[in-house]
Amino acid sequence: MHASITQPTRRLPLSLWVSIVLFVLYSVLGIAVCVSLPTDPRLLVALLTVSPLLFIGMVVSVVDIVRTRKRGDAGQTYTRLQWGGLILLVVAMPLWLAIAILIVSLI
Repeated sequence: MHASITQPTRRLPLSLWVSIVLFVLYSVLGIAVCVSLPTDPRLLVALLTVSPLLFIGMVVSVVDIVRTRKRGDAGQTYTRLQWGGLILLVVAMPLWLAIAILIVSLI
């Protein structure tokens, strides 16, 4: 028997899907918190309580990147999409915290 190398069947990596879903959920929460900040600035803590979800998403992304790299069968575009998903999660929390803090400081 010969070992065969198969190409990934997904057009978009699993880690990118997870990143997109978590980014959208975190963005919805970020928008809700930013809208409610004028009445209750303590809602800023709500953004911090959801950050473990982003951490779990980052772990999923890193595991997906490592598994794909070990298999060695992914194209450059596929790998870039995986890294894009990881960057999306890394940027999500600081982005929305900065926006919320800016809103609080302007009030």
